[in-house]
Amino acid sequence: MSKKAGLKAALGGGRKESTETRETSKPVVIAATGELCRLLISSITPDPNQPRETFDPNFIDSLARKLQKDGQHQPITVVMTGPNQYKIRNGENRWKAAQKAGWEYIDAIVYEYEPAELTAPEQAEILRKQKSDNDDRRPLTPWEDIKACARYVELSGKKQGEAAEDLDLSKTDLSKRLKIFNGPEEIQMLVRAEALTNLNTLGSLVELWKLDQEYAAAEAQKILEAGQISSGAEQKYAARVKALKEGREVPGSKPAKKEQEPQTPKPMTFSAKKVNVAEKGVLEIEDGKGNAMRFKVPRSWKKDWEKIGEALFGGKL
Repeated sequence: MSKKAGLKAALGGGRKESTETRETSKPVVIAATGELCRLLISSITPDPNQPRETFDPNFIDSLARKLQKDGQHQPITVVMTGPNQYKIRNGENRWKAAQKAGWEYIDAIVYEYEPAELTAPEQAEILRKQKSDNDDRRPLTPWEDIKACARYVELSGKKQGEAAEDLDLSKTDLSKRLKIFNGPEEIQMLVRAEALTNLNTLGSLVELWKLDQEYAAAEAQKILEAGQISSGAEQKYAARVKALKEGREVPGSKPAKKEQEPQTPKPMTFSAKKVNVAEKGVLEIEDGKGNAMRFKVPRSWKKDWEKIGEALFGGKL
């Protein structure tokens, strides 16, 4: 018996049913596109190009306990990459959990041999299916989702509207993701750290970066350090972007101070009433009101006292 015939028989394909039964009940299996097998876990490798980049160890531990208690309810899907070699298409969390549980074998649906080199559209279709599968199970992180969407657009070569439809997104939502993916690293870091995941706010920060990089960088650093965004920041960023684009005064900013012209200092006046020698080389001048000023006189002035006096009181040097 061939594999396909055996699979068909196992699924009940060889059993005859009455017309009444066929009309009133739904088929258990609609279609089988791959062979169900138990594979040696060590013969399976993960897909380095799948959209999920981070794996929650707590989730995998929990899944491992469920596998030990209840067994495997759903097989993973793999493709052949060589003799007795397989690569995961969907189910890497289950594969990791099975290893954690100490299993040697895992249930898997095996699809046809996959060539080493895939065309960009073929890679795009695999990526789309993997993203869809992750969305149905444990969703991708915000950054993984953004990156997967951007990669799909690049690989598929499709226009945004068509790509958005394939990804079950609106064209606007896809556009927001692409703006962030193509934005500065500092803002992408906020998404990776999940300090900020709101697409609208992230989009405003990307726009701010183009208009006022110093301000946007400072805000991004502030959010990253706090681990969250402050209340009302989204409205503040949007208003700032609008004002900068329209050339208006930025809301909440203080008006710039006018630069004052340098002023010529006024000469200090002191009405001398009495002059004393305070100490050697030091003159003390009093104004008669209890105020006094002292001046250190260089020795070189000794021979010029008469000339200085004449100059002070109308004489000529």
